[in-house]
Amino acid sequence: MLKKYKPFLRAGAIDTMAYRFNILMWALITVFEVACLVFLWLAVYRSSAGGMDAEIHGFTYREMISYVVLTTVFGFITFNNDTLWNINNDIRKGTVGNYLIKPISYRGKFAATSLGSLLTMTVMFGVPFYTAALVTLRALGFLPDLNFPGFFAHLVLFLISGLCASLLNDVIAYIFGVLCFYTTAAWGLNSLKTTVISFLSGTLLPLAFFPAGLRELVSWMPFAGMSQNPVLILMMKYDLAESLRCVALSTAWIVVLELFAKLLFSHAVRKVTVQGG
Repeated sequence: MLKKYKPFLRAGAIDTMAYRFNILMWALITVFEVACLVFLWLAVYRSSAGGMDAEIHGFTYREMISYVVLTTVFGFITFNNDTLWNINNDIRKGTVGNYLIKPISYRGKFAATSLGSLLTMTVMFGVPFYTAALVTLRALGFLPDLNFPGFFAHLVLFLISGLCASLLNDVIAYIFGVLCFYTTAAWGLNSLKTTVISFLSGTLLPLAFFPAGLRELVSWMPFAGMSQNPVLILMMKYDLAESLRCVALSTAWIVVLELFAKLLFSHAVRKVTVQGG
């Protein structure tokens, strides 16, 4: 059965490699983004009551810089997803009907394509970027001494949580893409999706900075597992028990969202209005 999705897995990898120049430009932009955030947090800590030795919402200056760097790299590798736009194009061009009559899952097609893209991004950029970031941060004293048995366990959980984050990102993009069956406002839907994920996943700001009630609520939502939790696992700010809880929570949300996506798609295809054919 999985053989049916190998072409989509390969297509995701090929598409990623086909636009290497664009990805390199985004990588360059990511470097400048990290630099801007580092200077921003430098100003925040310098102006705080305790100065550079202050601890703000559980983060020292060194931990915050490590978090900013690793979160930005994580987002660059993981959030490379065109599922919403591809669904919208299928609707506009009328090609969505072709997939509905084929013996494959429309959802499985996008999941396999995204997985192929993730694997390619991880090999091409993830391994060198993470290695450079971890070595540099450790050399500067921003990360603690590595206890290799413990670090290896956290690294494995980070890889698993990173895969969960990519699957969560893809299924949420798929849900927003299915909403294009009801509206032509794909740009607005994508902007809404990007804003919600960036804010609630801890990409823009660690969730520790949220008010207590909101922080507790968001920590049980799927978004925390899309950025903050994997990075804090890699930084070893979570112990193994908490790391396992985060992975289990993300896995549960994947199941719930996949079921919701299936129900939503079943309803949406009855309302589809093809714009291009």
